[in-house]
Amino acid sequence: MANLLTDFTKKREFLACIDSDGCVMNTVRVKHMDVFCPELIRTFSLEPYAELVTEAWEEINLHSITRGISRFESVMLIFDRLKNHGVEVPGSEEIASWVSTSSELSTATLKQEVVLTGSLALRKLQQWNATCNRRIQALEPTFEPFVGVENSLRQLHAVADVAVVSAANESAIASEWNRYGLARHADVIFGQEVGSKANSIATMLTCGYESRKVMMVGDSMGDAQAAAANGVAFVPILPGREAESWRRLQEEALPKLLHGTFRQAYQAELLAALRSALHG
Repeated sequence: MANLLTDFTKKREFLACIDSDGCVMNTVRVKHMDVFCPELIRTFSLEPYAELVTEAWEEINLHSITRGISRFESVMLIFDRLKNHGVEVPGSEEIASWVSTSSELSTATLKQEVVLTGSLALRKLQQWNATCNRRIQALEPTFEPFVGVENSLRQLHAVADVAVVSAANESAIASEWNRYGLARHADVIFGQEVGSKANSIATMLTCGYESRKVMMVGDSMGDAQAAAANGVAFVPILPGREAESWRRLQEEALPKLLHGTFRQAYQAELLAALRSALHG
């Protein structure tokens, strides 16, 4: 599995771009509620507001249409919630400015912004990000793929090139996919380091795929938006119904893509199912 497009060669007519966390790997709740949220509370000394932060973080990242947004966008939304409750986090405006204006939200661009501005708040955010990455790496042996994923990936890879397109740390994704033998069913990996999912899909399209022969598989409206931005099909893995969703992909969505019958009405049906699952 290549981690640079320079190492990738287009082999098939069709392409499947697949998110990892919450889609292939059963990791979302653990990463968010055991790592990202408590580390945010600790790093920014938010212990007096821990209950509010925890409830808001869970809602934003697990149970609403904002599921799947960048960890940095989540921090900005949390600080906005706190401000609405009369709590001003020092430096929150500097963080919001970077999140809102950065060309990509990644560890590398955050490091550049810290060097450029010397912002203490951004330095704290950098510390939080690094700590989260280390803790997630330590937890990796406990993460497992959802039931039925490997069989679906095998079937997909038999007829399409497969790109992992994720907002997670690239090394963590590679480690998880290799641990469970999933890497042999993928050709290239795009992690947080290379920017947005929309940009990653766009980069893959430059390899010569027709947009009507490409699908994005994900568990969030952000994944759907990344697909729409590139004019490709989107197939949701519904939170809480992952095994069922992978079966539907195999038996229904993939054949429609292969036979050119993945119509707009079918896409609307899939999007409605995801919105319902996210209580949106």
